[in-house]
Amino acid sequence: MPRYFFDVLQEGEDVTRDHNGIDLPDLEAAKIEALEVWKRVLRERASGTPDPFRWHVAILDENGAALAKVPYPSDLGTEAPH
Repeated sequence: MPRYFFDVLQEGEDVTRDHNGIDLPDLEAAKIEALEVWKRVLRERASGTPDPFRWHVAILDENGAALAKVPYPSDLGTEAPH
């Protein structure tokens, strides 16, 4: 099973690297996992930090090649802390 990594790309700022990755059957499963990463980002985001509306979760393979970028999912916006 391939290992996928999920880096959070913050617009014009930082990249939060995923150094562990997770084994998943395919890219579709990785895209679903990226939505789970988004949920964690929204839950853990400290107050006062920029809104993540233009951030992306990049899905990378074991060699560091970017396979997909998952933008901020607008349907998760209701889960963001206020």
